[in-house]
Amino acid sequence: MSKVSLYFENGLLLEAKSFGAEGTSVGEIVFNTSLTGYQEIVTDPSYAGQFVTFTMPEIGNVGCNAQDMESKGAHCKGIIVRSYQDRPSNFRCEETLAALLVKNNVMGITEIDTRFITKMLREEGAMMMVASSEIHDKDALKKILETSPRIEEVNYIEEVSTKESYVHTQARYSTDTFMYETPKTTKKIIALDFGIKKNILNELTHAGMEVTVVPNSMSAEDIISKIDSKEIDGVFLSNGPGDPLILKEEQEKIKKLIAHKVPLFGICLGHQ
Repeated sequence: MSKVSLYFENGLLLEAKSFGAEGTSVGEIVFNTSLTGYQEIVTDPSYAGQFVTFTMPEIGNVGCNAQDMESKGAHCKGIIVRSYQDRPSNFRCEETLAALLVKNNVMGITEIDTRFITKMLREEGAMMMVASSEIHDKDALKKILETSPRIEEVNYIEEVSTKESYVHTQARYSTDTFMYETPKTTKKIIALDFGIKKNILNELTHAGMEVTVVPNSMSAEDIISKIDSKEIDGVFLSNGPGDPLILKEEQEKIKKLIAHKVPLFGICLGHQ
């Protein structure tokens, strides 16, 4: 494993080892306390623009597989783990976590005190950082961080939203068949994709709704037309990355839908 340097906006410099993509990346650092599901977190578009610190110390032990992908790829800037296991053991494993990260150009950082980082974030809050396997000079890293846009200045929804509409048909995962169920649906809705993850779509389908996922760029007028023609029964506002305060166009669109009394419901960023 090669050396990787981490510089935080509070002035702290740490060293660790790299097991994912090489290079230099800037993002916001946060922590996640989940005991399982590291692949689902890595492939959740809501984490676009962020480095995710796992409080669970052992990561990578069950590998990764196509069924557990929450989207088409990995969207976070990188992950930070105490101990990475590159020899996974699970009958569903198709590739290592490191292979998934490299394929999606996501940094993997290990052999670092994640307890210390988590306590720091708990006390000081989420902050920006830069990680590099190429640059290790503190002043050079500081300059990169200071000249890079902050997460609240970037509209990551434009990067992660689908470019083409599609119908999501699968529901909950069955541990009897090791496949996703495909139940009958009775209602039709569209999901405005701000960075939606598959498991949310699975739950909507399980609840009896046929979900058409549409780009975040779909206009309020087009949505209202579908409502008025009874083509759809409602609109779901999905989860997604970044700061909702910068999403001025999305806010204006939702105001028009509310004014037209379009049935709306949302989750995470969509609810905010």
